[in-house]
Amino acid sequence: MSIRASTKVACVALLPTIMCGCGFAFTHGPPAGHEQRDHFSCTEGYTGPILDVVWASTNVIAALVIASDREAYNDRSFFNNADRAIKTSVVWAVFSSAAATTGFLKTKRCRAALRGLAARQAQLRNVGREPPTGSAFVEAVVVSPPVDTLEIGEQLQLVATAHSSDGGTTPRMFHWSSSNDAIASVNSGLVSAHTGGAVVIAANTDNVVGTANIVVLPKN
Repeated sequence: MSIRASTKVACVALLPTIMCGCGFAFTHGPPAGHEQRDHFSCTEGYTGPILDVVWASTNVIAALVIASDREAYNDRSFFNNADRAIKTSVVWAVFSSAAATTGFLKTKRCRAALRGLAARQAQLRNVGREPPTGSAFVEAVVVSPPVDTLEIGEQLQLVATAHSSDGGTTPRMFHWSSSNDAIASVNSGLVSAHTGGAVVIAANTDNVVGTANIVVLPKN
């Protein structure tokens, strides 16, 4: 790698970005008392912590590149301080690693909590309850597309489908919600992207929840 190329890598690694710390800011575990709730939102996808892993690795590589030729970095770099650049890269690497670990743990708890919610819902449906006349119980809600990316300012229409206990689909009204309205909000399934990050969009009907994972990226 040339000195010019290594300098570019180092500069990119030293710049704070909205992608850093996703495990802290954009990944949400289940809320307190979720065991008693019939609906809640949390982050099922691993997009945020994976981005943290990528940024941690980038900063480690940048620190190694700078350390391999400090004099050349000081001669060619705008920052002109190899030691400070290395320390900054290491700090960002440690921060991103901690964010990744936190994000993976939050997502693991979220998935376990949602499995518990699904089990409670199934139990309620099977304890002496009868479906409304002329209809069937909703067994699952599927949101399409289940995963997508948007740039800031873009919109995406999601579609929710309720699958009934008789194996077909049944028309239902859905309550839509976002795990973080600051990143992306939703109205009747229409998602609007506001700032970078990752969110979970949920569609709820009859206390049965379907979700979609949306990642919002900066404009190119």
